[in-house]
Amino acid sequence: MSNPDESYSAISIQNLSKSYIQGKTVLENLNLDLEKGNCFGLLGNNGAGKSTLINILVDILQLDDGTIFINGIKHDEEDLNLRSKLGVLPESEIINPDLTGFEQMDFTCLLYGLDPSIARLRIDAMQTYFFDESDDLNKRCGSFSTGMKKKLGIMSAFIHKPDIIILDEPFSGLDPGSAKLVINFINAYKTPDRTFIISSHNLSYIDQVATHIGVIHNKNLAFSGKREEFTHNGQIQLEESLFHILKSEKKNLEDLMELFN
Repeated sequence: MSNPDESYSAISIQNLSKSYIQGKTVLENLNLDLEKGNCFGLLGNNGAGKSTLINILVDILQLDDGTIFINGIKHDEEDLNLRSKLGVLPESEIINPDLTGFEQMDFTCLLYGLDPSIARLRIDAMQTYFFDESDDLNKRCGSFSTGMKKKLGIMSAFIHKPDIIILDEPFSGLDPGSAKLVINFINAYKTPDRTFIISSHNLSYIDQVATHIGVIHNKNLAFSGKREEFTHNGQIQLEESLFHILKSEKKNLEDLMELFN
């Protein structure tokens, strides 16, 4: 049921657990509250459960236990208005290789019910911003490079002006120049009413966009808080702080190097 007031979190996750058929528990009793305006950088090792959590949030996977509220509405309620406020870049591609870039974007806009004239203005403006060549979106998506597909996916995630944006590895496959365009776009898109979850292994890019950091480790959130708390007000880098959480056991490099000297 919807919350009766406007004090709800943008995303509230309560006691979420997920196991796979093989019996492996990926997430166990995970709790998280994200306020409106937060940009949450989701970090962790490969296989820690970052994509699993995102896939549950965007209805690709079913949770086993727990409850999720998005904008005060229970996650499992069918609410088309809620779905229209989500912008999603999933881990797997959702691009039809037989369509041109423009056709793919037109189809996305049709799904969201965008007015065609508004849709065209946004597509043209985003195409000019993200792509180098004016005719790139006239090409079939099957011929796109990895970076071009990623940029098209980012366009699809934002085209309908969502309030909650969930991006899984938005920087992977992008050259540094394109990644900087995405970073600048994310930072410009931020408002006090818009909330982000961004999963990425690129800590330097996360450092440029995140207001908050979460680290999934040992099936749960080993850290969740403001970026300043994670870096001790900038005294240590994101990479060093993350290393301390994920590599609590001491690794003896000296003994290893004796075998190579």
